[in-house]
Amino acid sequence: MHAAQLEINGGSAGLRDRGLLESAVAQPQTSFGGELVHEGLFAMAAAYLFHIVSNHPFVDGNKRTGMLAAVVFLDVNGIGIDHPSDDLYELTMSVAEGRIDKSAIAAELERIAKSRT
Repeated sequence: MHAAQLEINGGSAGLRDRGLLESAVAQPQTSFGGELVHEGLFAMAAAYLFHIVSNHPFVDGNKRTGMLAAVVFLDVNGIGIDHPSDDLYELTMSVAEGRIDKSAIAAELERIAKSRT
């Protein structure tokens, strides 16, 4: 996913910290006391976006990869995003700049999502 977006959009390849990447991609499935910490598809997608962007595991392309992970996760689960890329960019920048938390990210993803039925 990371390599594909770099090929399309450019940027420097390379993994900065494997542990940070593994931590980021594990977050959506994290549980505590037998309960998922991120309950629901939008919360899980938000966790991918938030933790990949915040952990910054790659040399370049963390924001793009984080958003792509969230969108692909939703798509695989039958929820297509039908929204201008400028709005997705703004959401991603809000994450990168620490202006939004995971619950707000989930709410925004749900707002802009279009279910494919």
